[in-house]
Amino acid sequence: MVFLTSLLFFLSAEGLVVTSEADLIMESFQGMFEVVPVEPYIPEGVQGPLNPAVPLDGGLTALLVAGGAVGYRKYRARSKK
Repeated sequence: MVFLTSLLFFLSAEGLVVTSEADLIMESFQGMFEVVPVEPYIPEGVQGPLNPAVPLDGGLTALLVAGGAVGYRKYRARSKK
């Protein structure tokens, strides 16, 4: 009976220690992640046009297609070996 009483006392005391440690952790993190929303400063002239000033005309498209074809040929030649 004494053993059971001492065991219950020990377990209840251990539970108090865990909750006090949890309280210490919660107190240390209290207010740490509270951030006041602030709009970021963007200097003038940084936000230029979103699309580049390069048109995709016929010549540039032909170069892109030819480069893809050459790359595909080299890929097929290596994969056959």
